[in-house]
Amino acid sequence: MRLNRFFAVVAPIVLLLPLAAHADWPKGEREKYMAQCTEAATPQIGAAAAKAHCACGADAIKSYPAKDLQALMDNKASEELQRQALTQISKCKANNPAKK
Repeated sequence: MRLNRFFAVVAPIVLLLPLAAHADWPKGEREKYMAQCTEAATPQIGAAAAKAHCACGADAIKSYPAKDLQALMDNKASEELQRQALTQISKCKANNPAKK
């Protein structure tokens, strides 16, 4: 009986390990994303809102595998991956309304 309880506790943790193995941006790529994103968003929503929006977007896709994040940053991602990433990023709403 003790062995069954042990497996009941350990099995979910073991199954989640592969997800944790690639749960962050490759070195330097988050900063590159933030720079590109804030530069593009600042004219529309202002610097502070752009920074917040871009940080939210970076966090929204950080759980993607490193190779997918790298493909997105290098503009070599498939259309499906681009669509998925944009869907995740679009869930972030800018705090301030657009500048006129």
